[in-house]
Amino acid sequence: MSTVPPSTPMAFPQTHSAQEITANSKSNFIRSFLLLPKERREGMVNFYALSRVIDDAVDDYPLPEAKKYLAFWKAEINACYDGKPSHPVTQAMQETIQRFEIPKKYLELLVEGCEQDLYKKNYASLTELREYCYRVASVIGLVSMKIFGVQGKIAEEAAEEMGLALQYTNILRDVAEDAKIGRVYLPQEDIQRYRLSETQVTTGQPLDKKLKILLKLQADRAETHFDRAFSLMKKLPRRPLVAAWVMGKVYYQILKKIRKKQYDVYTKKIKISKFSQIKILFTQSVRSFF
Repeated sequence: MSTVPPSTPMAFPQTHSAQEITANSKSNFIRSFLLLPKERREGMVNFYALSRVIDDAVDDYPLPEAKKYLAFWKAEINACYDGKPSHPVTQAMQETIQRFEIPKKYLELLVEGCEQDLYKKNYASLTELREYCYRVASVIGLVSMKIFGVQGKIAEEAAEEMGLALQYTNILRDVAEDAKIGRVYLPQEDIQRYRLSETQVTTGQPLDKKLKILLKLQADRAETHFDRAFSLMKKLPRRPLVAAWVMGKVYYQILKKIRKKQYDVYTKKIKISKFSQIKILFTQSVRSFF
């Protein structure tokens, strides 16, 4: 479960270009790419498409097919660095890798994180969960920073913190949805600490004081990482990071809405309105350019 905004699933093997896959997502986060210079915009489109197809390979297919498709993308990533990739998405990504000097280890970690969803259905501790979130979310931020052209220790720390914030929010919002496919991301040590059953955690029955305390703990963790990420990002040039600011503020509003709903993430998937998303896009764009 990565932080890549979802798209409408496409049949595999996809012959769609990176541009087609990105357009198919219909995400306001993608619209923020339009504010980037042409080469960086194309780089983000290519990287988004690659992240999307890797995530879809794991989430949209039965295990045998998922393994096969993930192996395909692993081989294609290797070819980006050591040969000639065969797929339109990786052919485009090879150019992005070369132009922005993206380390191979970042893409390998992303694949490893998505691959965990094939066989790891729960996480014993926060340490385990954090390692997973680093692979599927923080790494996306680290690659994006390369494409944005923002370098240095502060940029890397901001990317890591924002990735954790987004993924922890994702996990909180999608507790019930993930349970339907047998995944429980909330740490087992926390579930046991509050003497909750896994069934209660995944169904919200009952949504009592103890369960709300557990969910609030996850929300507090996400908010801590948001605070750190935003604080670090304020020290960096704002215009190149407009897409990161949009993504962060959208997910931060989702977190605030979860709190407002008293942690009821079971009755209905919590989202913010299209109007709110567009407002965030507009506000962050204005702040980045003036």
